[in-house]
Amino acid sequence: MMQRDYLLNEARKMALLLAKLFGLKAESNDEEYRQYFNTVLQDEYNAELDDLLQTSEADFVSMLKSRAYSAEKLNALSQMLYVFAEPFNADEETAAILNKVLAIFDRLEAEHHYESFDNLSKRKHILSFFKNNYERI
Repeated sequence: MMQRDYLLNEARKMALLLAKLFGLKAESNDEEYRQYFNTVLQDEYNAELDDLLQTSEADFVSMLKSRAYSAEKLNALSQMLYVFAEPFNADEETAAILNKVLAIFDRLEAEHHYESFDNLSKRKHILSFFKNNYERI
């Protein structure tokens, strides 16, 4: 029972964090958004925004493996990075972020057997973005 309560509390906390991030992004308050985004990364993932943005995809995947985040935390991180990348500009920073989102989706599916319609839809949107802008597919 205690584990269930813990998981519910973690899910609620992540939902509130995501809601606040989405609200700040929608308000177009970039400075406050980046600051809060970085605070969440530090508090929840022990990571810095600039480090995540500059980390190679291989190092990012290694970090995910070594830190063994729960499916809920991985999913929340993928949602945060996806929203951070919006609107999808055809530049290398956006491509790097979206590749990290895909890496998280892959880890969720392979290690946690976690799939959602939302993630499948986002994966399709990302792959379409790459196809239209980079011809990688």
